[in-house]
Amino acid sequence: MYEITRRERAFTLGGLLVALFLGALDQTIVATAMPKILQDLNGLNLYTWVVTGYLLASTAMIPIWGKLSDLYGRKLVVLAGVVIFLAGSALSGQSRTMVELVAFRALQGLGSAGIFSTAFTVIADIYPPAERGKYQGLFGAVFGVSGVVGPWLGGILTDSLSWRWVFYVNVPVGIVALLLIILQMPPLKPKIEGGVRIDWWGTVTLLVGIIPILLALSLGGVEYPWGSWRILGLFAVGAAGLAAFGLVEARAPEPILPFDLFRNRTYVIANAVALLVNGVAFFGAIIFLPIFMVMVVGVSASAAGLTLMPLTLGLVGASILAGQVVSRIGRYKAILISAIVIVLASYFILHGLTVSVTRAQMTWRMVLLGIGIGPALPILTSAIQNSVNPHELGAATSSSQFFRQIGATIGIAIFGTLLATTLAARLPSYLPEQMKGAGMGSMQFNMGELQSGNIGAVGDGIRAGMQAAYAKIELALTKDDPEAVKSLLADPRIPAEYKDMLGKGGIAGQVKAGLDAQYEAVAAALGSGSPGAIQKLLADPRLPSELKQSLGRIPLSALASPQALKAVLAQVRNGIDAQAPAIIQQATTAALGQIKTALDQQAETLTAQVTSALKRAFTDAITTIYFWELFVVGLALILALFLPENALRKGTAAARSAPPA
Repeated sequence: MYEITRRERAFTLGGLLVALFLGALDQTIVATAMPKILQDLNGLNLYTWVVTGYLLASTAMIPIWGKLSDLYGRKLVVLAGVVIFLAGSALSGQSRTMVELVAFRALQGLGSAGIFSTAFTVIADIYPPAERGKYQGLFGAVFGVSGVVGPWLGGILTDSLSWRWVFYVNVPVGIVALLLIILQMPPLKPKIEGGVRIDWWGTVTLLVGIIPILLALSLGGVEYPWGSWRILGLFAVGAAGLAAFGLVEARAPEPILPFDLFRNRTYVIANAVALLVNGVAFFGAIIFLPIFMVMVVGVSASAAGLTLMPLTLGLVGASILAGQVVSRIGRYKAILISAIVIVLASYFILHGLTVSVTRAQMTWRMVLLGIGIGPALPILTSAIQNSVNPHELGAATSSSQFFRQIGATIGIAIFGTLLATTLAARLPSYLPEQMKGAGMGSMQFNMGELQSGNIGAVGDGIRAGMQAAYAKIELALTKDDPEAVKSLLADPRIPAEYKDMLGKGGIAGQVKAGLDAQYEAVAAALGSGSPGAIQKLLADPRLPSELKQSLGRIPLSALASPQALKAVLAQVRNGIDAQAPAIIQQATTAALGQIKTALDQQAETLTAQVTSALKRAFTDAITTIYFWELFVVGLALILALFLPENALRKGTAAARSAPPA
């Protein structure tokens, strides 16, 4: 039997850590480069597919790669995975269209599945169960670190070089991993009786079953309603594919996913707990947290990405520590249950978030959550590997990764829909009344804009609405447009005093009414022939100075006859009418200036009110997610109580008979 040296173990571990880091990093590094990618390649309709294509290929192929590693050996499979991943990376960097990028990202996902499915299995091949925990803790830490480093590194590469370097950077790092694996990793090919047989029908039916379901979970509630024929059709095709997969696997001599594993209670319960904790609960926490930090706490987009760092530090530290402790004591159940209790307590605390929460207050909450989630990955992987026989390690470990990614997809889909529906339901109740009346209670917000910190788009929309209202007012006042007047009178954003003015004929109507009043006052004073009345008229500050001068020069004797009075009044009328256009113009200019200032102030007030409404509604949505996370983690805790605990084996001999499920 081939004896693996300490040097081979060390270099193999290093190569796998580098390869695993590349695969995990690529799930997060692309997000910050997407705005620049869209500028160069367009194709906004394919935006989500850049991520979805990668996840679909990765998730669907994990169990298939795992079985292939049982048949052909770990080294060959992990090398194939790294090579395919690097080819996809180089081609993604060369993409000229969004269609090409989506296709090459799927190729990357195909390669990453080979890495993910094999990395944890190799640890089981080169270390006995009692020692695996401390090394699998390192692997668990890789996922946490990549979640923080990815967005940060993606932003630096995109801003300083080009978005294409987000993909190119994988190549030199991947070559290092390839050299370490090629030169130092032993073949690790399990001996299988009866030769190598590939379950092709199982492969096809699994893909037919998994891909439509993953598509439905990714697109449901986002691209199409959950009840649409497209989503229901995808679920139906997926269900049919899984049913066919079950029939095929029950008769296959070397099944992709041996159904015997599901008779193993440790395997079933550990995978269920991993799906809930490392899949649904973990991704439900981290995916929407940066949006909350931008929307509610008010940090920048880059600072929001760094908010995950405390969670990562807690996760990495707890993962490594738990792996070390489990390796020393040979027991894992008490540590696992304690960790899940911490996760449950963390979500209970997070459920109480308010709009006044600070970044410092979020930091310790994230550290606590990371400490709880961290131990689950190495402990559950060790428990699964400890409960199966060596020739089942590849299928058992890869299927465990498969269930975790299924949990992540389910969590993102369900909680994403919950976020959108809660936000849409709560936002109208927090909006100011004039916004509801204007039909803005049904505003549709782009979650991509919110995630990137573009809250200013809300204010821009309000200001644009006010500018449109001002344009209508200007049209109504200067052109006497009846449609504009009608629209403004029905608009709740227009102050009451301006509506009253519009209803009375606008500026021209008010000026004309004022001039008519002036003429009537002049006619009454001159007609009375009273010197006192005329002096009072001349003292009226509303009377134009030119008119006052003209009236002051007229002797009372000249007004004695009706004919003379009529002639004077005719001159007054003509003078007033001649001044009317200039007066209307001056009044209109002054009124429009006042209206513009008032609308600008109202726009800023409404922007502040809508921003406050968004914060309150978004806080409701996030706390609703965390409320349902309590049930998810609570279910995981109940399942963990029933997890069998077999002492971790000191060697790599066959597993003891595992208790049936």
